[in-house]
Amino acid sequence: MDFWSRLIGGSRSLSTKGFRAATPTERLASFKRTCNTLQQIWRSSNSTSSGEQSATVHARNCIDRLISVLSDESRGPAPHPCLAYASSSQIFVTVTKLALSSYDDGMLRSATVFFNTLIDSEVDGVVDNRLFARALVDLVRLADKHSEDVEGRLVELLFGVANNIRLQPSILPAWFAPRSDDQDRDQQSKAGAEFAGAMRKGDFPLFYLLVEYVHHAGRAGDFARTGLLYLIETASRSKNLERWLIESDLATLMATGLGALYSQLGNLTFPENTDETIPHIIALSDHAQQDTALPPLLGPSMDSFMSYLLFWQDTIDHCKSAEVNGSLLDHFQILFLEQLLYPSLLESSDVQGGSTAAVLTYLYRILESVHQEDLVHRILHFLLASPSDSEPATVGKNAGMSASRRKSLDVLAAFSEEAARPSPSLFNLRDLALLGLQSANRQTVLATLRLMSIVLQRHHTFARSLIRTIPGQHAKQRTVGALNVELEQLMGMATSIVDDPTLSDAYDNYLKDGMAILEARLCIPPAEDYPEENLPLELRHDDPMVRELLNCLENFFTNSVIVNLALTEVLGSIASSHLISLDGWLLVDPSKYTYSSSTTDSSSEGHSTNLLKHIQLAYEEPSWASDDTPALTSVLQKLVQRIQKWRKDVPDFDILVAARRDLLHQDDEPVKASGRSQRNSEPPTRSSSQRPLSQLDSDYGSPRGRSTRPLDFSTTVTSSPSRDTMSSPVRDLPFRPPRDPSPARRSAAEELRQRLEQPFPVDGTTPETSSDIEPAQPADEPSDAGDTAVVDEEPRTATLGHVLTNVVILYEFLLETSAVVQARGTLFGEAGYLSPDFDLDVGAASFEETS
Repeated sequence: MDFWSRLIGGSRSLSTKGFRAATPTERLASFKRTCNTLQQIWRSSNSTSSGEQSATVHARNCIDRLISVLSDESRGPAPHPCLAYASSSQIFVTVTKLALSSYDDGMLRSATVFFNTLIDSEVDGVVDNRLFARALVDLVRLADKHSEDVEGRLVELLFGVANNIRLQPSILPAWFAPRSDDQDRDQQSKAGAEFAGAMRKGDFPLFYLLVEYVHHAGRAGDFARTGLLYLIETASRSKNLERWLIESDLATLMATGLGALYSQLGNLTFPENTDETIPHIIALSDHAQQDTALPPLLGPSMDSFMSYLLFWQDTIDHCKSAEVNGSLLDHFQILFLEQLLYPSLLESSDVQGGSTAAVLTYLYRILESVHQEDLVHRILHFLLASPSDSEPATVGKNAGMSASRRKSLDVLAAFSEEAARPSPSLFNLRDLALLGLQSANRQTVLATLRLMSIVLQRHHTFARSLIRTIPGQHAKQRTVGALNVELEQLMGMATSIVDDPTLSDAYDNYLKDGMAILEARLCIPPAEDYPEENLPLELRHDDPMVRELLNCLENFFTNSVIVNLALTEVLGSIASSHLISLDGWLLVDPSKYTYSSSTTDSSSEGHSTNLLKHIQLAYEEPSWASDDTPALTSVLQKLVQRIQKWRKDVPDFDILVAARRDLLHQDDEPVKASGRSQRNSEPPTRSSSQRPLSQLDSDYGSPRGRSTRPLDFSTTVTSSPSRDTMSSPVRDLPFRPPRDPSPARRSAAEELRQRLEQPFPVDGTTPETSSDIEPAQPADEPSDAGDTAVVDEEPRTATLGHVLTNVVILYEFLLETSAVVQARGTLFGEAGYLSPDFDLDVGAASFEETS
């Protein structure tokens, strides 16, 4: 101890207060003495950790004094003699040596603060000094990073340098020293053929240090990803760096790193269904015990993969070099899409516990999160086998590219040719989605519907690669009268289900939502191969994808609630696409309309009278043959007709439907669940005119794509239960029982609860009235009709409560569809004020002549 006191000498006088009070000359003299002390400590011992902990403490104290002086001086006015001396004396080299030899976290922390202070000072001769760069790189690369805090501090140093390079590209040569062309050729001849880029750690060690940490979570990963983005952004201002990034293994490392994280994803796991977690609408159905009742647990592996994928997205966005971006995208397609993602879709299994649902869910999450146009373009055009210019550039197309880009492409193309891989032209994402809709596994069906929804909503320019249209068959304009009768038919089906006194307000909300959705669609230009003047195109009526969607819709009342919500989401997305016409599948083809005889007789009248006559006829409501009823409308009519039959067979059916809809809108909190079909969950907490986005679909990662929803089917539990709302089925009635009901009322409530849990014969047989229904069996005992709550295939029967919930969903879907049709007629100009057979130009000219 005495030795170190004599060695340091007057170091006690170098207090912070003393430094601040001293003149610049005195401050510099004290700073030099502290630097000399550090150098003497280093020369006196090559390993300060071997029995000389006091040396480490004194060295750390000296570094802290230097930090204090430099911090104070950098905040003051010039001159800055201490900062200049720190640069010229290269004291940072000594600090690095002491920090690495001490194996002490405190010393490492002090060293990182010292380097950060020098970086932030922006003094000439520091960040642009090659020796400083080597000292900092050695500190980060060789330091013992067993502490997360130390690791974060060290990577923060790298980030600070990258930020300085972005702001001042002139300092790049201190950190980046690429090999000459002759050295490059010699190295390649020794190493042999290289795969899609050479590893050149000696050229740019700062870059590779950042790459090592981009996969990390927390502070270190954030600093590394942002720092790497800054370096890639700088490539647009440095031709040498741009060339190096193309020829190096940057793209290879990023693509293989993404593939490695994707390979760690396993099959889906689901949380345990409890009364507190099941969404309200599912608690009122027969499938509360299914694994699809709650969104899957994707786990930390999925979080890591998505973080790295979003880093890819940020990289493409920040990089201003078209050549670097092109190289990254080519590697993304060949090394990730072609070699990993597509084979995982192709090789997935749909058997019990298979992986089809998992890979479709992962693809859904990718498309939901990525909004970078180039990445989405590559993913969907490849997986859907759509004709595009997104394929990696070929030799015939790369004449305008740099030699570095051509060399990278040649190596990548050679690897791609050698790797045996299937082609999406034989089996693509559309084929897989078609098989998914036909699956008996509910997980697969749900994953398929969610994937279709996200493509149709977020990336709807690819809608016609998923849903087939008829080339050259454009939509026809209908008259206002024709639109009115179509809307009247849709609204008539809805009002025949529920007689809602607040229908006007609810429909206004749906109309506002529909307009917002359609306007958002118009903000995105169509693909180049679909000229805007040729839109929309008619849907192919024989499209297998549409047929499977309609088949699923036919089983609407026995489908699970989750399936119906996802199904209506897909159908609504198709209806709101400006690329696809409504003619023939939702609305009657205008050529099939039949008008009164006066329409045809008007052609013999004068031209001016003819014009006025046609304007009047624009409001005439046409009719059509039953054979011309659109496919979707026909299925909806059958579902409504089935409801009308139940209304005749069950005297209080209207009361039960209204009560179930009222229950889904209740603002009360839930309590303990009772019975198989009703479980504890929190009802919606907003009025029907203030519904947020569907929280259920949000839980599954699938936004409904609308700003408000008159009925939120999906509010999940956010508070503890307080009232016995679910155990008393009398709440399904439009009135509320008193808090202490009489024995007669309790008996009626129990009878109604059992009735709602009874199997309800949806197809074929006539449902019995309440007086003839046998008591429900306990949930743990098998029923003769089958326990529909635990089977995987869709049941052909369902409980009365389940059917009532799906009836309400159908009602809301009809309102939503009506609003979209009306909004399209206004916004897309799909309804006009002249009859289809009238030539407006000729009529107008004749009218002017007459006038």
